[in-house]
Amino acid sequence: MKNTPIPVAVRTVDTGIGMKLPYIESSTVGEVAGKFSKASTAAKDDAYQFAKGSGGSGVSKVGSVAKGTGNKEETFTVPKWSNDGKYDKVRGYRGRDLTKYDEEYLVDPRLVVEMNFKGKTNSGTNAAGWERNAKKFFNTLLKSNPEFWSAENTALIKRGRVPIVDEQFIKYFSQYKEYIKDPMRHHHIGEGGQAVALPKSLHPGYGGIHNVEKEWGITGIDDEIATRLETFINNLRR
Repeated sequence: MKNTPIPVAVRTVDTGIGMKLPYIESSTVGEVAGKFSKASTAAKDDAYQFAKGSGGSGVSKVGSVAKGTGNKEETFTVPKWSNDGKYDKVRGYRGRDLTKYDEEYLVDPRLVVEMNFKGKTNSGTNAAGWERNAKKFFNTLLKSNPEFWSAENTALIKRGRVPIVDEQFIKYFSQYKEYIKDPMRHHHIGEGGQAVALPKSLHPGYGGIHNVEKEWGITGIDDEIATRLETFINNLRR
């Protein structure tokens, strides 16, 4: 029951072909219930503190909370909700409590690229019909953020080869320092239209992050978008 998906918002996505399509964003019953429980607890605490005349939860700019008598401040850890800004770009993470997920497999939004939808019957796509093109993917990242890439990696990308995790790369992405010299792969998040750069060790064929994303429930996150685009393309061909 707690892993049952439910709709939480309506958003739009750029299809890459000059139009935007609406889609329904979903979360799980467990995650929505968890958010409600935390919000409810905070509201009750505020009401209790105000009734005592000691003020509410008083979230400060430095991330601390005044509790109880007001004479003591207890710090708290802000949960990494996708809507805190950092992960907003990743459709599969929206509306989820990311503190529950293995950080090793959380993708970095700075390395995310929107891939075009070409249709399931076309070559050069994944099973859902999204463009699978490593050369185009890494060239897009090179153009948007040349500072991520050393001279060696820049040369590799321009030759149509995949870059590697090197010292220049980990200056910006220290989370991958254990994967130095690892070739990179482009991974379609949840088998959808957003692709991200990852060390090969985290993307071993159909294992690794693919299995993790299935456990997280984000595989197929863009299926509704793909279905709409497939219908649109088929109608154009008539």
